[in-house]
Amino acid sequence: MARKRTLSPSAQHIADTLENRIRAGVYLAGQWLPAEREIAQEFGVSRIVVRAAIHELEKRRLLVRSAKCRPIVQTPVATTPSLSNAATRRFNIGLWLWPTPGDPAYAMIVRGIRKSLDEAHFRLITETPVESDWPSIRRAERLFLQRMREDRDIAGIILWYLGGTENIAALQQVREAGIPMVFIDRRPPEGFDADYVGVDNIHAAENIVRHLLSRGHRVIAHISNLDTASTVEERHQGYRRALELAGIPYRPELVCRDPGSPEDNPSEGLLPLIRSLLQRPDPPTAFFAVNDLVAQRTHSALRKLGVCVPDDVALAGFDGTERWSPHGCTLTTANQPFESMGTRAVEVLLRRMKVGSDGTWQHVLLEAPIAIYQSTSTVPTKRRFNIPSDKERSK
Repeated sequence: MARKRTLSPSAQHIADTLENRIRAGVYLAGQWLPAEREIAQEFGVSRIVVRAAIHELEKRRLLVRSAKCRPIVQTPVATTPSLSNAATRRFNIGLWLWPTPGDPAYAMIVRGIRKSLDEAHFRLITETPVESDWPSIRRAERLFLQRMREDRDIAGIILWYLGGTENIAALQQVREAGIPMVFIDRRPPEGFDADYVGVDNIHAAENIVRHLLSRGHRVIAHISNLDTASTVEERHQGYRRALELAGIPYRPELVCRDPGSPEDNPSEGLLPLIRSLLQRPDPPTAFFAVNDLVAQRTHSALRKLGVCVPDDVALAGFDGTERWSPHGCTLTTANQPFESMGTRAVEVLLRRMKVGSDGTWQHVLLEAPIAIYQSTSTVPTKRRFNIPSDKERSK
């Protein structure tokens, strides 16, 4: 009796992935399936393995093959629920986000994604880090990527990436599994090319600093943070470029990084840094914070030092989170288009699902327009504050 041939794990995975794409409408009925060479390159296998997977799809009545022609996608045949629910199930899009569900940015990104997804074919699976320390966050991200890789119903992933170089191996494993990814807000790590949707941080930060310059400020401090994300560095570049274009030398001593602080005293970590800046012979008259949260912490530190915004110094942030505050807006900032980021991420992901890994990686940069409020007044004609030295405070 002839022994029954079994499908290899690689061919089985490819057949299941292509079936998911056919049933999700990525490959439409009547269209050619991508060439064997393209599929082999995408999954990193030989064409023999691809042919085995195609033969399996033909057995599943998802392809029609003719001699010397590429296979043509066939309309999936609905099966009865008692036998299989494959024809009616929806396929999953994994979403990993850094903002917590209570953050307005999270809600707007999810809203943009859901508005663009066909709920008849896709459902959204969202996860966020639970712990706040970086080792735990990166470990949680690796576990998320592992679960997505092992889930045969995952059609793609949208990723607010936090893992730096540490999680590149996990990204490679997802790609080897044939699952497309789109990075959102933060660029992919160096050495890992991928699709990306974010904002033009350099241009937006430059616009904020130019606004401060237009109000007469010439000594402008930049309050960054310890995050190594591309967004942080790009906003620093925009700050520096605006100064240099205005003929003002860049001074690294006016740049400091918020070290973070306990939840019960959110400004404490910044307090000595802000005090040191204000004790300079030529103290800054304006502060540009890397994001609105750091701007709030800067404001709190200034208030503890007896310095008023905007009467004594100007303050600007980045993100536009006050848009959703019931108390209205007071902080000049750059409004990130979070909903549009979600919408464009879906568009880029669906395109990647169609073209496979051979297509050119797409980087979409959205504008973050500046919103001007009362926190950025003109330079005061007279200093109204006096910051005591540490020696004077100890007396």
